[in-house]
Amino acid sequence: MATGILRIQDNKVVDENGTVVILRGAGLGGWMNMENFITGYPGHEQQHRASMERVLGKDKAEFFFDKFLECL
Repeated sequence: MATGILRIQDNKVVDENGTVVILRGAGLGGWMNMENFITGYPGHEQQHRASMERVLGKDKAEFFFDKFLECL
């Protein structure tokens, strides 16, 4: 496993010895975050939640968001 600072050499990521390093991981980004650029709807998460509660009522909106988080 590489240690130290990584850098770019040509079009590859390398460690301090010039050994190619392959980065692995997950970019969760907006996971569980209802931002407008993700959903396509204007507003932020609190506004989404408030709108759902206004339309569905408190109990159904809570049920929806519980399922939303459970099924992500």
